[in-house]
Amino acid sequence: MKTCLLTLLFSFNCFVLAAQHPVIVLTPHATAAEQQAAEVLQFYLGKIIGQPVDLQTGQPAETTVPVFIGTNRFAGKYGLQNPPALQDDTYYMHGKNGAFMLGGGGEMGPEYAAYSLLELLGCRKYSPRDSFIPELKNLRLPAFPPTVEVPAFPYRELWYEPAANDDWARWHKLKTRTRKDEEWGMFVHTFDKLCPAKEYFAEHPEYFAFNGAQRSPGQLCLSNDTVVQIVTAALREKIREKPAARYWSVSQNDNYDYCKCSRCAASDRRFGSPAGTLLAFVNNVAAAFPYKTISTLAYQYTRQAPAGIRPADNVSICLCSIECNRGRSIEEGCPDFARDVREWSALTSNLMIWDYVVQFRSYLSPFPNWHTLQPNLRFFQENKVQMIFEQGSGRDRSEFSDMRAYLLAKLMWNPDANMDSILTDFGKGYYGAAQPYIWEYIHHLTENLQNTDQWLGIYSTPQMEAHSFLCEECVADYLDLMKKAADATEEKSVERGRALSASLPLVFARFELEKIWDNGRFIPDKDEIMVYVNPNISEADIDSFIKLCNISGHKNLHEKGYSPEQYKSDYLHDMKEGRIWHRFVQTYKKADNSPVISIESKYPASATYEKGDLQKLIDSRRGTDDYHFNWLGFQGIDLDVTLRLPDEWPASELPEVSTLSVQFLQDQASWVFFPEKVVLEVSADGQHFEKVLEETIPLAPDESKKVHRITATFPARKVRAMRALGVNTKTCPAWHTCNGNPCWIFVDEIVVK
Repeated sequence: MKTCLLTLLFSFNCFVLAAQHPVIVLTPHATAAEQQAAEVLQFYLGKIIGQPVDLQTGQPAETTVPVFIGTNRFAGKYGLQNPPALQDDTYYMHGKNGAFMLGGGGEMGPEYAAYSLLELLGCRKYSPRDSFIPELKNLRLPAFPPTVEVPAFPYRELWYEPAANDDWARWHKLKTRTRKDEEWGMFVHTFDKLCPAKEYFAEHPEYFAFNGAQRSPGQLCLSNDTVVQIVTAALREKIREKPAARYWSVSQNDNYDYCKCSRCAASDRRFGSPAGTLLAFVNNVAAAFPYKTISTLAYQYTRQAPAGIRPADNVSICLCSIECNRGRSIEEGCPDFARDVREWSALTSNLMIWDYVVQFRSYLSPFPNWHTLQPNLRFFQENKVQMIFEQGSGRDRSEFSDMRAYLLAKLMWNPDANMDSILTDFGKGYYGAAQPYIWEYIHHLTENLQNTDQWLGIYSTPQMEAHSFLCEECVADYLDLMKKAADATEEKSVERGRALSASLPLVFARFELEKIWDNGRFIPDKDEIMVYVNPNISEADIDSFIKLCNISGHKNLHEKGYSPEQYKSDYLHDMKEGRIWHRFVQTYKKADNSPVISIESKYPASATYEKGDLQKLIDSRRGTDDYHFNWLGFQGIDLDVTLRLPDEWPASELPEVSTLSVQFLQDQASWVFFPEKVVLEVSADGQHFEKVLEETIPLAPDESKKVHRITATFPARKVRAMRALGVNTKTCPAWHTCNGNPCWIFVDEIVVK
């Protein structure tokens, strides 16, 4: 029978035993797990009553309050039932007549029972830094019916900063990082570790994927028999180095560049999915290691379950939900992934789900996915998922990371637990008087998302949500609520610090949104240069944000590692350089104030970015190192864009131009490269163009994101039209992991002076 322990805390009467002292009772043959549970209880009960607690074997004295751990012949005297046989991680609790019985299966079951009893007594571990232990001089052990608690998922791993602390993870019944390191020999994206491209690709390109154009080091050719032998031999050596590890991943690298050679393609067709070809390969490798669990990914191109093949008994499938809309539950918002879960579940009982519960590009950005967490876990449980991995922000703190981790840990144990009770209990203990306002903020944030039905992605930014739950009026309302939250707490209190930390995502979102909001204005600077000034953001504001980030422990702002200090440097640069006054555009306007200048492109920009709107090239907003906003993208095709005054514009009134510039982005990991060559041209008649600059950009591996501004300066002349040409590399180069695939040019502001 499953029971919500938090609800039972308030539902069962306590048996009062005034002036009696607790004692922990073990049998002489207690297991190591029972001994560990006893030591946990001994420590915390001592804190609760303010004096030492004895641990003993034998019959407890009449004047004591006994807590039995494990089967004990003296328990019947108190009307307690001994625990039944229990599976790993399962635990048992029974309280009666002022005494208590705990039991558990495996290495952690008894300890989980101890933590559950402590929570019944009012103890809380909100985060590794924040606990609550009540002071109860006259301890009351609650009456509690005989209850067996079985976890919804035998394997529960949470990738959030609190769970990096082993003590917190044990308390919340999760896989600890220490145990994870012991149990896993290799964890995901292991092809390059087992058959390294650096070692084999030069002499044996046939071991690697044919991507439709050429052999690429990005993935392996899974139909090559020699590759099976190499991977099997490499895995055998790694197992020899770490023989105690149970799980070993044999899984695709983190890219889409899978093999399309004739044999692999035929296999894909036969199985109805590239997952079938992968599974045949992994089953072959797994046959050499029958006593190990071989894990592989159903991820991106291998996500769809195959037909005509099943995972071997010792093969575990790790199915990843990376593409899903986080604004709706999986069944509602990601039906194709829900289908994949059902189909994989029908093929294997060894199914692991890798779910994503944070916004990776903006750890501090508001991310209203609260309403999806419970239905998603219920869905996984209904489909007999055995292993669950919830990926948050890892060792970095993020938006509400303490509260999210707390909630997810409870739901991963029991998806039917009362979510409102869990959050209310956490909020009152953690935020104190600020809790009602924080709850109201989260409610409004979620409601605004649902009202607009905005796609909520794990790689979104605040700018991408500006027309949904982060509209300008919305953010102002949220900030007002969070100010009330802080004001409701005592000055310099712990609760005020937590409330201020909870407001950081809104401050961050406002900073980011000010990049696209038009709250500033251009004013003349020296030599009549126009400078954009935003009165809403100052360097002092950013300094305050950075200071609170550091106080709150926010060391990185996204998954690639991005410190608050670096953010400040980049933001100040954007404040200075992010807006440009287009005198050329602003001067020549129609009667309705719309620009006279037309802009045309020989090849269409991708509608995926800024809707392919060419006006983004002259909208005064310069792009940063994020291609998702303020950039236009051209995939596999050249840039050929022309700015033009109409033919009827009098030649005598044409502007004199002496400078023409354009900027490009490089983000090679995302297939974004600088153009091979850039040519800038001007024309006096709009028909015949004269080259004013030609620049060749060397192509070389570079993992950094860069913005390169190209400027042509020339003697002033009358100009009717200007053209920017960028020669696309067309395909990712041979040294790139996805060579042969079409690559991108991203271009932004074309500036005419």
